[in-house]
Amino acid sequence: MEHPPGAEKKTAGASPTRLELIDHAARRLTAADRSAPRRTAEWLLTELLGCDRAHLYAHPDRTVASSAARQFREMVERRVQGDPLQHILGYASFHGLRVRVSPDVMVPRPETEIVVDRALACLEAVSSPQVLDVGTGSGCIALALKHERPDAEVHACDVSTDALGVARDNAQDLDLDVQFFNGDLRSEAPDAAPRDVDLLVSNPPYIPDAEAGSLPPVVREYDPDRSLFAGSDPLRFYRALVGWTEVLCAPGGSFVFEVHAEYAAAVEGLFRGEGTVEAVHTEEDLSGRPRIVWGRTERAKAS
Repeated sequence: MEHPPGAEKKTAGASPTRLELIDHAARRLTAADRSAPRRTAEWLLTELLGCDRAHLYAHPDRTVASSAARQFREMVERRVQGDPLQHILGYASFHGLRVRVSPDVMVPRPETEIVVDRALACLEAVSSPQVLDVGTGSGCIALALKHERPDAEVHACDVSTDALGVARDNAQDLDLDVQFFNGDLRSEAPDAAPRDVDLLVSNPPYIPDAEAGSLPPVVREYDPDRSLFAGSDPLRFYRALVGWTEVLCAPGGSFVFEVHAEYAAAVEGLFRGEGTVEAVHTEEDLSGRPRIVWGRTERAKAS
């Protein structure tokens, strides 16, 4: 069979082009009903080749070495089988930072970035603030706050030593000075926790066990249960945070907590019932769902 002038017959085992890899991966991901199949294929290949999307399509017929092509196909198959894209890449983007993730921590969600935004707003008028992030997981909230407020003294705790290992690695990667310690929200605030903090922030587990079946498989099967589920009482950890706020916050200190949309009013009610809380509010996310309960403790009374 003759080929058009300038065309070369592809021999068995020849290295595939970038475009061929993307097209095949997009078809595999589409057949598996994965979201954004072509964008996912592009993302994986640019990560592997160390280039951006523009460069990828500027040279679509450039061949990819067989070893790299094999690695790319393995990454695609992991996504076909349901692995989160962030686990395949080994990182997630959060508030402008590249944060390591693993099965030991929950993948940071874009909506949690508004927790950071609200926390920063609460600290706007505070110089050299002291901050505590409870249930830090990957460390994403604590690290984003330290990145935006280098003058802050930031502490973070988690019940999981494995999660703390990931958080410490992230702090080292990002060259951000955050102090991590082991702390269980189900218990009283530990001695290692700082006192008189200007901000207490947390994204605690808030999904009732009964809702597990309604979660997307990529969440239910890959994020650690301890990061997701609150047991039979969706307010369990917020009841504990009431106590931690009372013990750890400085007079006039702020608190910012991510919440389950269905229980935001109940969480706000918990804090409104506390005599040490001066103000409490609920804030919606970009989709209009209640996402944050935040407020301020009573300021010190003049003597």
